[in-house]
Amino acid sequence: MTISDDLLQPLSSEELDELEDFLLSDVHGEKSMTLDMLDGFLASLAVGPSVMMPDDWLPMVFDVEGQEEPAFASKEQGERILSLITRYMNAVAAVFENDPDVYLPLYELCSFDDPEEESLAIRAWTLGFILGMEIRWDDWQPVFDAVEETDNSDVLLLSPIFALSGSDEDMPELTEAELETWRDLIPDSVSGLYRFWQNYREG
Repeated sequence: MTISDDLLQPLSSEELDELEDFLLSDVHGEKSMTLDMLDGFLASLAVGPSVMMPDDWLPMVFDVEGQEEPAFASKEQGERILSLITRYMNAVAAVFENDPDVYLPLYELCSFDDPEEESLAIRAWTLGFILGMEIRWDDWQPVFDAVEETDNSDVLLLSPIFALSGSDEDMPELTEAELETWRDLIPDSVSGLYRFWQNYREG
């Protein structure tokens, strides 16, 4: 199968805005992912242990529970949005294939009007990453096992993602310094997860 060159082109800032506008439109009733959540979600799929087809994950983009069909106004709009998401996925995957060390989450490439807006973007990214894991949660077990078997910080790869997601209600509220520390670790954590699964498959 040959992939069209068009589907290998990264999205421009205007196309990202177009995709974000669609995801945030009222027709989804706040069930779709935000752009930051989608970015984390796609990163999870790109670095994770399982090869998944679009049918496995695409419905969750429009409804995080994967139950409702996307609300396209026309066939043309549907083709356009699906093309943008496919290109986005391909571009994220290409970063890890070419040089995992240059990966940056979307929020690191954006400017924000206030700290709260930035914090929400970071949390959305981490929640998106965890949603990507949950599709094939059992497949991720080896990385959890590695954390339990060693104190080597190289395998404590998921800690920044879970710490910033706020998904653990028993975890105490993080200080500003702790938030900054965990945030700085995210790119290395994601590239480290990519290498972990490469080594795991080769081991």
